[in-house]
Amino acid sequence: MVFQSFALLPWATVLRNVAFGLELQGVRKAERIKVAQELVELVGLRGFENSLPGELSGGMRQRVGLARALAVKPDVLLMDEPFGALDEQTKWIMQEELLRIWEEEPKTVLFVTHSIDEAILLGDRVVVMASKPGRVAHVEKVDLPRPRARSVEALPEFGRLRESLWRELKEQQSDSNDNAA
Repeated sequence: MVFQSFALLPWATVLRNVAFGLELQGVRKAERIKVAQELVELVGLRGFENSLPGELSGGMRQRVGLARALAVKPDVLLMDEPFGALDEQTKWIMQEELLRIWEEEPKTVLFVTHSIDEAILLGDRVVVMASKPGRVAHVEKVDLPRPRARSVEALPEFGRLRESLWRELKEQQSDSNDNAA
């Protein structure tokens, strides 16, 4: 799980934070350090292995959280608005990094976001949720070419998907307001 609020151990180094899940699983120290070092490299933090979270930028902290989640080799990676607390530039960098990492380490990712563009850029399917009660209201297939980069935003299909999802969200909001009245 990768959280919006980083959820790192503030007293532990980058390497120790990345290895934490492996430590809980009882993996030997030498093996967990080896795995953690490989993941630190994968997320672009080589040279920061001995830094504490308080010494890192928000984007760097999120990379540590991503590496920690990947360390335990999950079948499904859960990401709860992981880039929501980041500035726009860092968010774009992290989105591109996630796409790059996914190309190297493909796995199922459940990514929660309030950004239509982010959902389309990163996803293969976008699930629109309705409220009251919370339920799946609509599923939209994202059939854009991979490997994917920010340049897909210029494709006409990206615009069509954005418009379709925006209409669906407005409809859900309208239905929610009608039900509340």
